[in-house]
Amino acid sequence: MTTTAEKVKTYQNYVDGEWAAASGGKTYGVLNPATEDVIGLAPDSARDDMSRAIAAARQAFDEGPWPQMSLRDRSRIIRQIADGMNQRKDDIRQLLVSEAAAEYATHPVNLENPIQYMYDYADLTVKYPFEEMVQPDVVDMGMGPRLINQMVYRAPVGVCGLIPTWNFPLFVTIQKVGPALAAGCTMVIKPSPYAPLINLLLAEIVQQTDLPAGVFNVVCGEGVDIGSELVDSPLVDKISFTGSVATGKKIMEAGARTLKRIHLELGGKSPNIILDDMDVNAVAPGAASPAFFHAGQGCVMTTRVLVPSEKHDNLVQSMVGFVSQFVKIGDPADPQVLLGPLIREERRLKVEEYIASGKEQGAELATGGGRPKDLAKGYFLEPTIFANVKNDMRIAQEEIFGPVVSVIPYKDEEEAIRIANDTRYGLGASILTTDVAKAHRMAKRLRAGTVTINGGGPPRFVPFGGFKESGIGREGGKYGLDEYTEIMAIQWG
Repeated sequence: MTTTAEKVKTYQNYVDGEWAAASGGKTYGVLNPATEDVIGLAPDSARDDMSRAIAAARQAFDEGPWPQMSLRDRSRIIRQIADGMNQRKDDIRQLLVSEAAAEYATHPVNLENPIQYMYDYADLTVKYPFEEMVQPDVVDMGMGPRLINQMVYRAPVGVCGLIPTWNFPLFVTIQKVGPALAAGCTMVIKPSPYAPLINLLLAEIVQQTDLPAGVFNVVCGEGVDIGSELVDSPLVDKISFTGSVATGKKIMEAGARTLKRIHLELGGKSPNIILDDMDVNAVAPGAASPAFFHAGQGCVMTTRVLVPSEKHDNLVQSMVGFVSQFVKIGDPADPQVLLGPLIREERRLKVEEYIASGKEQGAELATGGGRPKDLAKGYFLEPTIFANVKNDMRIAQEEIFGPVVSVIPYKDEEEAIRIANDTRYGLGASILTTDVAKAHRMAKRLRAGTVTINGGGPPRFVPFGGFKESGIGREGGKYGLDEYTEIMAIQWG
């Protein structure tokens, strides 16, 4: 393992428009999950480092030009950031591969979408209804009737604490940064300790634009103290967090002490409902995809595959055949690799615990379940498919966040809907059928924030978020921008 600082770049926090080392100059090594090498030394910050960044964002909001800047100028600067991302696409790609183990097959989501979304937010800034006239009223307070004009103004929520996750680090960050900037907010980003370098590269891009100092800040660290400082601080008006349910609940509880606005994009256990009119051989690759796409590390992946009982065995056979023949496992630096490693060893051990529980509870291990024998380094697991899974098993109820798929047989469509909704999550769902009208009716009965019929993609203009324990609030397009505004009524006569 590479450990010497001379062989890797040492990074700093980005605070108030300048680069700053963490207190005491502390750093920690960021690993490449495929090679286990240290690829960079990130600042290991303390509460004081976070406090300085929060103060900078507070001053930039209260006294700086950004919230009062014209929408046209705000849009222009957001577009500068998008241009910078586009110009440094190769640098971003390299970090996505080495830091996030993002296989090339994921780059449309991991790289292309964030750049497009940033351009979208630049466009949305000048189109969004920040000011909306509503019906006037006539009031009489005892001195005769008066005509009262009324307007709804969507004001920026203020200082935002943005806590993205590591699996799609740029995508998740931009879905927070883009609407926050469009609304006129300032922000402090606290990246995952597993993937801070992409966020610091984004800070390099921001530094080359006309964005005023203090609007955009990034503070990194391994410990929980800096995240606690961000959530606890009365100077922060909103927290947007993407990650686990357990951490989301802690953030919500802590944020309640200062009545912060809280946005949570949490876990999922999404169903993929295959109806009886579908050719299971044709849909098998897509059904198996959570067993290899980004090593199953996606919150909205359809990890529960629901199939008519009479088609169960054929579907499982086709899924196993596909992953056995076509899924190459290895270092994501190879563009032909479809299945890279998990992000860290502790995550691999946790996924292996789930695989063991599936076996113990009686699910049939159709393929995978072990570590590839030819890959001595890296946090790899084989694509794993369980058959004849019952929906009350742990592997069907808990978010595994690894390359594991559960195939669940059902007897009729009513049972399929009951199984789909029998989860504490409600992030996504999929329906595959030739009868689109039927699928629309079924979709409206599912308790999920996003339902795709016969395939879909990352949300661009539609809202993304979940029901139940999958979170609070929405990201994407104007709906994401709504989350960064406070509604103000202005009246005059």
